[in-house]
Amino acid sequence: MERSVIIGGQAGEGIKEAANLLAKVLVNLGYSAFTYHDYPSLIRGGHNFSQVRFSNEPVAAPVEKADYIVALDERSVKEHLKNAKESTVWIVDEAVPSVEGIKLPLRKLAKGVMRSSAILGALLKAFRIERSAGEAVIEQLPQPEENKQVFNKSYDLAPEVEEIVEVEGIKGTYISGSEATALGAVDGGLNVYIAYPMTPASPVLHYLAAHKREFGIKVVQPENEIGVINMVLGAAYAGGRAMTGTSGGGFALMTETLSLAGMSETPVVIYEAQRGAPSTGVPTYTEQADLLFALFAGHGDFQRIVVAPSSARECYLLTREALNLAWKFQVPVIILTSKNVAESFFTEPIERERVVEEPKLWNGEGTYKRYTITEDGISPLAFPGTKGAVVKSNSYEHDEVGITTERPEVIRAMKEKRERKRQTIYNYFKDRSDTVTVGGDTNSNRVLVTWGENWGVCCEVGEELGYKAVKPNYLEPFPAERLKQELQGAREIIAVELSITGQFEKLLKLNGIEATRRFRKYDTRPIFKEELTRFLRGER
Repeated sequence: MERSVIIGGQAGEGIKEAANLLAKVLVNLGYSAFTYHDYPSLIRGGHNFSQVRFSNEPVAAPVEKADYIVALDERSVKEHLKNAKESTVWIVDEAVPSVEGIKLPLRKLAKGVMRSSAILGALLKAFRIERSAGEAVIEQLPQPEENKQVFNKSYDLAPEVEEIVEVEGIKGTYISGSEATALGAVDGGLNVYIAYPMTPASPVLHYLAAHKREFGIKVVQPENEIGVINMVLGAAYAGGRAMTGTSGGGFALMTETLSLAGMSETPVVIYEAQRGAPSTGVPTYTEQADLLFALFAGHGDFQRIVVAPSSARECYLLTREALNLAWKFQVPVIILTSKNVAESFFTEPIERERVVEEPKLWNGEGTYKRYTITEDGISPLAFPGTKGAVVKSNSYEHDEVGITTERPEVIRAMKEKRERKRQTIYNYFKDRSDTVTVGGDTNSNRVLVTWGENWGVCCEVGEELGYKAVKPNYLEPFPAERLKQELQGAREIIAVELSITGQFEKLLKLNGIEATRRFRKYDTRPIFKEELTRFLRGER
């Protein structure tokens, strides 16, 4: 059993909150819920909508058509006529004249964000779900008693349509990619999060700031992204596990200091949530066009690691690992995601566990050399205040102690040391099976190869139409050999991505993998399940 609900209205009317409240009720009843939020860069007005798709089987992608559409205004009706089926049930505010359906005084029952409780009441009654299930999630809201009153009035007025019953179904946590990223950072040993707000990375900053005392961390918002990344390096130099979050424009401002992290071998983590670009682009929507920028940003040769989560669970696991990888190898680690991973909500099992690996530390013997030449390219760390250690970090090329040098033999030795670190990182990943994930119809010789937010739709459509789905979880070092193993014998390889220039396909080609076909979407919206289905079937 599967249903999809679209809720539309203006910014400030509780559209997103209504969707999340509904999804939480459904998850409590055993359903898998996937929630996609669509909104313009406006605080008030405009048109916002959220889609809750739920099933007793796992779901992780948006769909075009809805079984229920809730419209608070005339514009929402016009915007979503294209999403309606013949059987779609419309629940609209009584002042909306243009569509037949269930008419309720949704706007009169409450003002502003509190309308979310009115929407929830109408939907739960339509689904014949006990009102106590709604009251339980409303308890989590500010002003719970006032919200309950609104909820119950709407529940009493609304008619029943069908029965959504409790199921064994899916057991998991209803969580966004941003919340999972924040929790992963904390469980990876985060000490300080330093960031300047930038959609769609801001929810990580907001979540950590709201829970900083609970987590025992510092959260700082400096004046701009240049200040941010320099403070992150300073914190890491002093021994703090530091991280920042931004989107493409903010990351662009950080790239000079990214190179400083590479030269000074400072462990930092940068969370980059892609938006529609370039420049200001489309700030509240999605794209995958920062891929090559993240892989090659900065001047000069230096090592980095780039991870690419595609769901909330992967955001948690890969962010937790990112903190440890940065300190293990003393390199910048970039967590590259996008709006529809960051801001969508997933129903997934997330078992929290604190995993903090100790880095290679100085043993206190002899003269401390920050850049000691080692066989694996990783030098022992010490921090300011360590007894007997003078800790010199340098943006210039330097000798083992950290003293500036222009001598060719010393420059060569230090570059070769850092290159050995690159090989150490490659060796660390090369035999790991988890660098690539496989889904869909795993026995098929027709393959969808993708990355990031497209994973859920590729898996669902692949399973239904007989396509294997394959994705790399790490983009640097790129798991080329592991990916080639999964593509061996494929008679068709289709690259699926959100980039008009095919950045992911270019990365595949750099690693000796050729796609036979391609599906590229670049209108800054996610890939809806029906779109990919039509493409694979050869339909328009």
